[in-house]
Amino acid sequence: MVDLRDRLQTALGGAYVLDRELGGGGMARVFVARDAALGRDVVVKVLAPALAEALSAERFGREVRLAAQLQEPHIVPVLAAGATADGVPWYTMPYVAGEGLRARLVRQTALGGPVPLGEATSILRDLAKALAYAHGRGIVHRDIKPENVLLSSGTAVVTDFGIAKALARAQTQAPDGPAGARAGLPSGTLTRAGTSLGTPAYMAPEQAAGDPDVDARADLYAWGVIAYELLAGRHPFADRTTPHALVAAHIGEAPRPLGTVAPAVPALLAALVMRCLEKDPARRPASAVELLAVLDDGRATGARAALPRRARGLVSVGGALALLAAAGLAWHARPSVAGAASVAPTMLAVLPFDNAGPAAQGVFTDGLTDAVTAKLGALPGLAVIDRHSAAQYRATTKPARQIGTELGVPYLVEGVVRWAQDAAGAWRAQVTPTLVDARAGTTKWTGESVVITPADPFSAQAEIATQVAEALRVTLRPADRSALARRLTDDPEALAAYMRGRALVNANFDGGWTPAAAAAWAQAAADFTRAVTLDPGFGDAWGMLAMTRFAAANMASEDTAARARLRTTLAQALAHAPDNPTVLLEVAQTRTYIDHDTVGVEALYRRIIAVLPPNAPSASDMASVILDAHGQFDSAYVMLRRAAALDPRSAGRLLEAATAARARRRWADARGYADAVLALDSASEPGWIAQVLVAEAQGDTDAMQRLAAPALARLPHASQQLWHELAAAGGPYGPKYLARSARDLDIGTLADSADYYDAKTDVALRRGDLARARAYGDSLQSLLAGRALAGDNDANVVAILAFAQANRGDTAAARGTLARAFATARVWNPDTVRRVDARVVAGTFARLGEPATAVRWLAADLADPHGDWVAGGWTPRAFAVSPKLLVLHRTPAFERFLRAHPE
Repeated sequence: MVDLRDRLQTALGGAYVLDRELGGGGMARVFVARDAALGRDVVVKVLAPALAEALSAERFGREVRLAAQLQEPHIVPVLAAGATADGVPWYTMPYVAGEGLRARLVRQTALGGPVPLGEATSILRDLAKALAYAHGRGIVHRDIKPENVLLSSGTAVVTDFGIAKALARAQTQAPDGPAGARAGLPSGTLTRAGTSLGTPAYMAPEQAAGDPDVDARADLYAWGVIAYELLAGRHPFADRTTPHALVAAHIGEAPRPLGTVAPAVPALLAALVMRCLEKDPARRPASAVELLAVLDDGRATGARAALPRRARGLVSVGGALALLAAAGLAWHARPSVAGAASVAPTMLAVLPFDNAGPAAQGVFTDGLTDAVTAKLGALPGLAVIDRHSAAQYRATTKPARQIGTELGVPYLVEGVVRWAQDAAGAWRAQVTPTLVDARAGTTKWTGESVVITPADPFSAQAEIATQVAEALRVTLRPADRSALARRLTDDPEALAAYMRGRALVNANFDGGWTPAAAAAWAQAAADFTRAVTLDPGFGDAWGMLAMTRFAAANMASEDTAARARLRTTLAQALAHAPDNPTVLLEVAQTRTYIDHDTVGVEALYRRIIAVLPPNAPSASDMASVILDAHGQFDSAYVMLRRAAALDPRSAGRLLEAATAARARRRWADARGYADAVLALDSASEPGWIAQVLVAEAQGDTDAMQRLAAPALARLPHASQQLWHELAAAGGPYGPKYLARSARDLDIGTLADSADYYDAKTDVALRRGDLARARAYGDSLQSLLAGRALAGDNDANVVAILAFAQANRGDTAAARGTLARAFATARVWNPDTVRRVDARVVAGTFARLGEPATAVRWLAADLADPHGDWVAGGWTPRAFAVSPKLLVLHRTPAFERFLRAHPE
């Protein structure tokens, strides 16, 4: 059967060329395509075929053409519509660069608290404008939800206007039978009673009850739900987790008053939201025009008249921020099981300062940017984007609105460093900081110029950070002012050496341990050594020196001299800077990963967390690793998500968050982070692998196969890891993988070689070719014979060997090898064997004649709410389709297991 993508491309002809798939839900699949005539990207949505069976394509197209008449800045218009040869409808819309409101809410949840008031009311105002325009032309959306709201360049726009109505009008039969089941549509997606369509979490009571005559007031109810979620930081029925429970709550339960959940929200706005959430449509506002009237009242949004200029020439940069400051509210993000506090921090990014001088002064300019970022990030009440994401905007031509949207911040800090030489030839600099409101794209404040002299290169960072914090109306306590004024060192030459070393580390941090990178890190170590020689009390320089020493010792584990240098440096660093968090982290990492000595390390990790700056992404990253290592999984996940939110353009941090989400079976989060990676680079193989792994963990081989074509189109030389995952999907990709040699896949490491034979074994098992499966096991046995495998990730390799031996019938060897796998895993995680894939172990026990033991392993894996950090959190469906576990099928133990764990 021809794939839906191919059928769609045939229908589109040469007008649009499909590029990549964005995903979609049960209702439709979503693609990005290139408009051949105009050279622009568009979005193509094609309905699920089973849903299309219940529709009249002609009637659907007619209704969509009516919706296409909507032309308003806050509505994404429909451009074209049609149907495939077999009658499956599709339509196109402009491609909107930015993020969805759902992604914004997820990111805010990671940071803690609600969306800042000013940003929330701006979004709600744009949404109300879209509703007022469409309702005035007789078109009701019927499915207003965060997934249908996009944020781009500081503006919110609504998608799919009129589509719900088109679906309802075009319906000829309810797709609740076999056709709907084939599409994976929830029962009742289109109900028989009145063809109600919507999303349970945002559905008006009359809509949920199947009233066929819902009107514009249903959209106002959904607006109220979104408003509540933005302003309170939680859905009004957040404790209802199933569609049926949500529908029941919308029909019969009253949410807690917004004013009690979020007392910082102005009373006028809170009252408007609660009116929109009335069960009786007649008690809601009469129209979206009324929403706009309230939102334009300054009392509803917390807006104030401009404050008089302060002594240093600073003005208020936002009513909402002024309100928070006047209330004395501050956000302290400390890792805890309970998560973050309820008040959100003010988000901002410090862009690379412009170096208006000799190129040689660029190191100082970059160091100044980093220092200002670090000082602002250490303040309660502020959350600052990591330098790795902000640095991507060096010398950018992108407008402020676009930068703010891409980084997810309302404010940007910019600066220009101008250099001049005095009569003696000494360089002096003048820095002028600027605060930009990224939502409006306008300068809100220009600070006083700060002069930097050779004798005092220190004060500028504190002065600039203080000015910015005051401009943002952040309450600075005496301790905060002391922290801002604290100098790294009092020695100008030591500071210069430190900045040179930091520049080298920053430039080579993500490039892998190549010879060039190793040389750069060695030079950085020399610079940090120079800094601590000049100033033995320079704590941050000791921390960075310890980090470079650990990197060299860890990357070249056979280099005994590197390990000796590390230990010497740590002893010296502890003597001079016993409380520096980076020094303490390197001590903890050395004990954990080099000495395998975990006695007392947990107390050391806790000490590190206690001294970390609250809102720095690196601090959140560090805390997540620490907490996860000691069983605080939920807190670790909160911290990791916060790190990703503060470094949104770092593929590495996004992938870490995707891995953690998958391990915790948070599928929507995992897909969202993987989508974010591909949005940064559609040819990112790790991003595609992350998408495939989510589908594999859910046992969704159809989704894996759908991802294969666009992934391979973007990655003509895909690696062994991606091919392994695609082979696991079955279908045409298994035979294609069998035809590929190790040379074709550029396999160079032992682990990849083991993975190669294991994946081919799985393909053979799925095809029922047991002889070939055993032959691959023989190759694996030869590959690993006599190898001493005891590294961090080697437990799974040893377990794979045990499986191959059991599959060959060598039971004694398999038992011994499996015991060795468990022992290797316990070296790295003494409390559990979470580093070993449950499918591999269960498949081995099944072949050893112990199906009950195999099933116990599977049940234990499902019982772990945090899954496996390495392999992911599996589902019963994933176990049911795993080639390694096919031998368990039809055994009483496995049948009981599947009945006990329905999807």
